[in-house]
Amino acid sequence: MREAFRDAAAGEDRLLARGRLLGRRLRLDHELDRWRRAAWFFVLPLALLAFLSAYGAAVAVIGGGRTVNVVTAFFALLAFPTLTLLAWIGALVSRGPGMFGQLSFGNFLLGMLARLPGEQRPRNLVMAHAAREMLARERMFPWAFGAISHAIWTLALVFVLAALGFAFSFQAYRLTWETTILDAGFFTRFVTLTGLLPHWLGFPLPDAATLGDSTSSGADHRSFAWWLMGCVFTYGLLPRCLSATISWFVTRRRMSRLHLDTADPYYRKLLARFEEMESSIVVDKEQPALLAGGSPAIPAKGHGGVAVVGFELPPEFPWPPAPLPPRVAFVERIAGTGAERRVVLDKLSSDRPGGLLLVCHAASTPDRGTERFLREASRLAPRAALLLTASADENDIRRWKEWTANVELDNVEIFTDSRVAAQWMGGEDD
Repeated sequence: MREAFRDAAAGEDRLLARGRLLGRRLRLDHELDRWRRAAWFFVLPLALLAFLSAYGAAVAVIGGGRTVNVVTAFFALLAFPTLTLLAWIGALVSRGPGMFGQLSFGNFLLGMLARLPGEQRPRNLVMAHAAREMLARERMFPWAFGAISHAIWTLALVFVLAALGFAFSFQAYRLTWETTILDAGFFTRFVTLTGLLPHWLGFPLPDAATLGDSTSSGADHRSFAWWLMGCVFTYGLLPRCLSATISWFVTRRRMSRLHLDTADPYYRKLLARFEEMESSIVVDKEQPALLAGGSPAIPAKGHGGVAVVGFELPPEFPWPPAPLPPRVAFVERIAGTGAERRVVLDKLSSDRPGGLLLVCHAASTPDRGTERFLREASRLAPRAALLLTASADENDIRRWKEWTANVELDNVEIFTDSRVAAQWMGGEDD
C-alpha cells in the first residue's frame, strides 16, 4: 500500500500499482512471461493445421489430374474456412459462454496454459479464470483470440490462391462439372450466383452459353479458373482479412478503455485506506523536540531483556524471527494501527526492557508513522536497533540508513542478519 501510494497519484492508478507489486511478490509476472512463451506451442499447431487443411484442399483440386470438377473444388476449398468463420460469428453474437465459447480457440488456449506444470499451477487456474471473466465482461473474448485465428487463416488462403494461380498459369486443366440427379439449370444458377460478387470485384464471369456444357470444346476453361479463384478470394480470403483487421482494432480500442470497477466493495475499501494515507502525508520533517514535550528524553536504565516488535510486516513473513536470545522481555507483531502502537508503547513503559529490536520489511519505504513510533519506542529503552527482513539488498540498506540519518535517529543500529541481531540482543546492557 505504501509503495503504491508513493508511486502513483490517482486512486485507480494506485490500485493498479498495488496489483503489479503484489503480482511481482507472488511471481505472477514471471508466470505470465512463461504463458507468453508457452502460447506459441499451442498457436503453432493451430497454424500448421490451417496450412495443412489449405494444402490438402489445393492438392485435391489441382493434384488429382488435369480435369477439375469446379463445384467439388468450390466446396473443398471453402467449406472448412467457412465453417470455422461461422463458429467465430456464433461466439461473437452469443451473450454467454455457450457452446461456441466453450469450443473456441481462446477457451482452449487458456485451459492449456492454466494446466502448465509447475509450482504455480494452483495460481494458474485462478489467473485463467480471472482472464476469462475479464474478457467476457468486456466482450473481448472472441475479438482478442479471433484476431489470431483470422490472421492464420488469411495466410493459409493466400497460400491456396498462390497455388491455384501457379497451377492454372503453367498447366492446362479442363474445368468441368458432373452430376447424376441434378439438371443443367442448377449448375448454371450456382455459377451465376456465386460468381456475382467476384464479378463486382473484377473477376470474369464464365460465358452463359458455356455453362450448360462445360465439357465441350468451346467451354471457357480460363473463365472457370478465374471464377474459382475469385470465389476463394471473395468468400474465403476477403472475409478473413476483414475480420482480422476489425478484431485487431476492436481489441486495441477495448483494451485502451479498460478500467477497474471502483464501485466494487473491495476496491472501495482499498481506496479508503489510500485516502487515510493522504491525510498523513509528510510535508515537513518532524521535529524531535515536539515529540518529547519540548526537550529530548534520555532513556533510563532498563530492567533487562529485549523487546522484539514486528512493525507492518507482510502477512507471509514468519513470526517470531529466529533465533531469539534466552532473555526476551516480550515479542509483539503489529500492523501499525494507532491502537496497536499505544498497546506496545504502554508495555514498553511498564516493562522497561533493556533493549528494543524493531523488525521491518526491507523493501518498504519508512514513512512518518514509522519514524514517530520508532522515536517514541526508543525513548523507553536504553538501546534500539532495526532488523530488515526479506533479503535486504544494498539499495534497501542505504535507503534506511539515509532515513535514520535524516530524521536524526543515528543511534539506532541497523541489522540485516537475524543471527547478528540475536547476538546484539543477547549482549550486555549499556
